[in-house]
Amino acid sequence: MRRLTLAAVGVAVSGVMWSAPVGAQGFPQRPVRVIVPFSTGTAADIVARHVGSRLAEVWGQGVVVENQGGAGGVIGAAAVAKALPDGHTLLMAGINQAINPSLYKDVPFDTQRDFSAIVRVALAPLAIVSHPGFAANNVPELIALAQARPGAIQYGSGGNGSITHLAVELLKSRAGINLAHIPYKGVAQMMTDVLGNQIPLACPAVASVLGNVKAGKLKALAITSARRSSVLPDVATVAEGGLRDYDVSAWNGLIAPARTPASVISKIHGDVAKIAQGKEFVDLLQAQALEIDLLRPPEFRDFLASELGKWSKLVKDSGARLD
Repeated sequence: MRRLTLAAVGVAVSGVMWSAPVGAQGFPQRPVRVIVPFSTGTAADIVARHVGSRLAEVWGQGVVVENQGGAGGVIGAAAVAKALPDGHTLLMAGINQAINPSLYKDVPFDTQRDFSAIVRVALAPLAIVSHPGFAANNVPELIALAQARPGAIQYGSGGNGSITHLAVELLKSRAGINLAHIPYKGVAQMMTDVLGNQIPLACPAVASVLGNVKAGKLKALAITSARRSSVLPDVATVAEGGLRDYDVSAWNGLIAPARTPASVISKIHGDVAKIAQGKEFVDLLQAQALEIDLLRPPEFRDFLASELGKWSKLVKDSGARLD
């Protein structure tokens, strides 16, 4: 496994315990920075900018979204872990926050120790898609085909250890089948090859394939989340295809440095929750194939813990390694 060398995070912290609001008078006292640990145009960036612009209106303070990509999201997260724990520097975290500790040897923070969960905002379901000529049309047919041709069916991913890789590894594990993994250096080239029938299968975000599925250039076999996608409501979930409890989505939510006051955590959560109830906000995210799915601070904290355990086991079992 490739080593990740980053400066150690000098924080001795413990997780913020959730309590009822006690004030947070005066917050925010200055512009708030929301660090997105990925490039512009990603789901995390889209969610951060929609949330940030509305929080600025509510707070009467600027909310500045900063993209600090690199090392699969680790660099931006490390910057927030070291920030002053007063709520003025936040991280729009994603599923990489749960996967990276198992992929990188020297992640310079501990997700459970060095951050405080605020609110999970949205889910980004994935879709198992194929070239239209692929023999299977759904999960049961895919499983039967893979059982008849063990190891012969290929699937592409956006890279080793990516969610587009691990989502299929989880399906393989649950179904007891063998599919051959073809890692790419990004989702774009992977999808070019699926569209060109160079490889038959992939599992990208719904947002990245929606147009081609509706145009009939790709076939959607299943949605990976627990619920069907609002933009592809006729496509069954993997769980509906027989793999009960299978549930994979990329997700995005706000977290803060540990020791951020509980009253500030409460205020941010409450303001985001109000924003997320607005029809305009819901429609904007659904147009990007993002589903609003809020979690309160204690629920989000427990979800993070479960995600860390889930992906740690799968990374180990699959032997995923960074290129």
